[in-house]
Amino acid sequence: METSKELISRLSRARFGVVGVGNALKGDDGAGPALVALLAGRARFPFVDASEVPENYGGWVAKQGLDVVLFVDAVEFGGAPGEWRLIGIEELMHSASSTHRLSLHFLIRYLKEQWKGEALLVGIQPKSLKLGDALSPEVAAGIEELAGILIEASARAGT
Repeated sequence: METSKELISRLSRARFGVVGVGNALKGDDGAGPALVALLAGRARFPFVDASEVPENYGGWVAKQGLDVVLFVDAVEFGGAPGEWRLIGIEELMHSASSTHRLSLHFLIRYLKEQWKGEALLVGIQPKSLKLGDALSPEVAAGIEELAGILIEASARAGT
């Protein structure tokens, strides 16, 4: 797992953007969109809420002129609820579970072929993915931490 310092260091050397992925009506699956909402008015880097259709945002990524795009989604990886980590594309396909696993996998592979930047996935461990549940306090705290890290990395990059 990449630490906060390592993520800040990695992103502060690049022009990056964030794509929030998930369904806000299914509890912690709304982590990506909730992060994007937290960034509104606070972030100086591009971000978008892709909801359940990240595959529709390949063009958005390419148009932003980014070095790195960070997809943020609820991913079942066996951690504590609200814990986040960078998930490799291979790990996403073989050992992690995301409700958007296939579309993210194919989108990231497509981007690798069509765009010179780097696509990363930050997975946030959900507590509940039940339809009608609210975002859990643990996941809300995790995305607040992640938002702060992304804003700090952007400030260091001067973007």
